[in-house]
Amino acid sequence: MIRFYDSGLILFLTICLFFPQVSSAQDSTHTYLQPKDTTSSVLLPAVPLSEPDTDTLATTDTTSVFMKDLIHFIRVGFGVTMAPLTFTRHDWQKVGFSIGGTALLFLADKEVKKWALRNQNKTDDALFYLDHYYGKGYSLFFTWGLYGYGALVGNDKLRKLGRNATEAFIFSGAITGAIKLIVGRRRPYAGDNHLFFRPLQFSNDDYKAMPSFHTTVSFAVSTVMAKSVDNVYWKIFWYGSAALVGASRVYHNKHWLSDVTMGAIIGYSVGGYVVNYDRQHAQRHLSHRLIPFYGMGTLGLRYYF
Repeated sequence: MIRFYDSGLILFLTICLFFPQVSSAQDSTHTYLQPKDTTSSVLLPAVPLSEPDTDTLATTDTTSVFMKDLIHFIRVGFGVTMAPLTFTRHDWQKVGFSIGGTALLFLADKEVKKWALRNQNKTDDALFYLDHYYGKGYSLFFTWGLYGYGALVGNDKLRKLGRNATEAFIFSGAITGAIKLIVGRRRPYAGDNHLFFRPLQFSNDDYKAMPSFHTTVSFAVSTVMAKSVDNVYWKIFWYGSAALVGASRVYHNKHWLSDVTMGAIIGYSVGGYVVNYDRQHAQRHLSHRLIPFYGMGTLGLRYYF
């Protein structure tokens, strides 16, 4: 019998197969999916590099397409890494509000844990099984599959969507992994004290509660997917799926509520940054730029200042 989470995966794949039929917006240079929602992410401002858009390379050569996407991956990664250096006062206010709001949820962590453990049943077990799929390696397989399918059939919209979703997964996951090590918060199943911290526990997963990795990457991928189409039901599906993953982590006693909240903020912020990167590419400039280059059989980096 197909259960809830299996039907969810089938829906994912079905949407992907029919996705090339979705209408797109086209400007004088590119054809790409474009939602009306052009707001920036919560934490990361859209600060792309100022070099010419790599999407202008010829797409008939498979090698050039993959090289173009590799360069895009490096540029976006560098942009995410250097983003705090370009934060405005408004950006830092967002960071402060995000941290402060997450800290306030510490007050509710223990009660939410008790409530989740009191309400375990077979129906909810099936509903909250989603975190066994979404937010793990299966999510990366999904983004890779989307990218590969788009590259195989020559559909640039799908290829770029898969590329962006993969970038959001990897970079948001890297940020979360680093914070986990630094914070060292104990998971709820390992003890009742929600304020117990032991930083830099590289091999002990019991002290890697904050933020939630599953929630982070789920929101990162969902944000890229949701912003690709201006359709309210499409957005509800993707954001709802990510929110359900976060709830599942609390239900399974793997994370505190505040862990999940911080993960959602990071995932949404990185996903939004990746989506806005190309759209704002020609509008803003960095005084310090690390530019990947490929030529004469050589791959390298150039630093401009």
